[in-house]
Amino acid sequence: MKATILLNYGDNTKSVEDEEKNRFLHDILEQMGIPLDFWISVNSLSVEQKIKLRRILVNYNIQVLDDLDGNMQIYVEDELVGEWRKCTYKLKRDLRILDPRKQLYLEMLIDCWTVFEEDQEL
Repeated sequence: MKATILLNYGDNTKSVEDEEKNRFLHDILEQMGIPLDFWISVNSLSVEQKIKLRRILVNYNIQVLDDLDGNMQIYVEDELVGEWRKCTYKLKRDLRILDPRKQLYLEMLIDCWTVFEEDQEL
């Protein structure tokens, strides 16, 4: 699945990217039927929520490999079920806006894959 998110030039791209990555992980776990009643907000997890999530992942034999480069893979019993690839950005300019400080914006391009998407296409 590919998606595009438009951001103001001054927005914190790292926080938006982290939020979308968390939403991706939450959606996959929810589609697998994992109980996530403690995970209220996709913005961030508290320490207690992270501990609960880690316990649940261990119980269901799910591994989430999140590298520092922005990629993430989700495995269930050593089988890849989802992948988030590093986001790319394009700097754009909207000349229709009169204020030159507000003309610049970013396109955040998201590229991710889940095993559930393939099931829906068949």
